[in-house]
Amino acid sequence: QKAFMLRSAALCAALASAAAFAPMGPVGLPKTQSTAARASLTSLQMGKTIYEKKDIIKGVRSDLENAQLIFQTDMKGLNIKQLNRLRAGLPEGTKAICIKNRLLKRAIKDSEWAPAAESSVNNNNMWIIIDSDIKGTFEHFNAWQKKEKKEVGVISGVIEGKLYDTNDMLAIGKLPSKQDLYGQIAGAVQAVPAKLAGTIKEIPQKTARAIRLAVLPDA
Repeated sequence: QKAFMLRSAALCAALASAAAFAPMGPVGLPKTQSTAARASLTSLQMGKTIYEKKDIIKGVRSDLENAQLIFQTDMKGLNIKQLNRLRAGLPEGTKAICIKNRLLKRAIKDSEWAPAAESSVNNNNMWIIIDSDIKGTFEHFNAWQKKEKKEVGVISGVIEGKLYDTNDMLAIGKLPSKQDLYGQIAGAVQAVPAKLAGTIKEIPQKTARAIRLAVLPDA
């Protein structure tokens, strides 16, 4: 019996030693979890501590300071490569963020973006924040959605404190950009002097004809 106890103790010690050197998997992620699920978790801004959450909220508020428009899409089923392709093609000043609803609502509370809370109903939301190039952002997003064969596109969006649905957002995305408008205005301004010069040039000729007809009606 004493020999049996010694062998049992030796076996337990060997098992404990092997377990100590066994490689550990990612904490909190089951081995069977899909790549898309891992991408969602790693991209989603959640924050474990109160300090991390405060930093996330502060960062989102900073991103929204100069924003003209934000819109929402669903990131469910996307993997990291797809998300990176979306972000890589966004115009300068546009950002894609994935944030937990509770933190988003705290970040937009009492701001012009507060209506976005009405549309945030799950944790698969991704928000596109646009500073200036609205048309360019929508063009890239629509092309990316088509290429990635993503079923869900623009869900809703907020501009100037009002929540708009999918159709309204797509219509807004087709409006001329600032650069387009500046180009149209510049073209119109350049055309004015040419037309004005032509009109002024015609005045003396018309006046001369009128005087000649008045003095010499039979001429």
